[in-house]
Amino acid sequence: MNKMKISDIEEIFERILEKLRFECEEEIEISSDLYRFIPTSEWANFQKNEILVGSLEDDVQCLKLLAKDKDHPCMYVDFDRMASLLRAISQEYNPPM
Repeated sequence: MNKMKISDIEEIFERILEKLRFECEEEIEISSDLYRFIPTSEWANFQKNEILVGSLEDDVQCLKLLAKDKDHPCMYVDFDRMASLLRAISQEYNPPM
């Protein structure tokens, strides 16, 4: 089993934010919307080839609620949304060769 300290995760996010602040302007623009989505419950199932579609636009709108409203509950699905956004940023700013 892999373990990681929450303080390490915090440090990693800080470093990611530093990189974005250094290399990007105030906003990040993502040119794509739809992406292949693998539900958390199916992530380790290598037998299934079902393709589901996620929307970055929907993810961003839901994540903005967390930023704007401190009373809005953070749910584990927001982890998936953030992961999708981080992957999209990576593809946008460091496209595969």
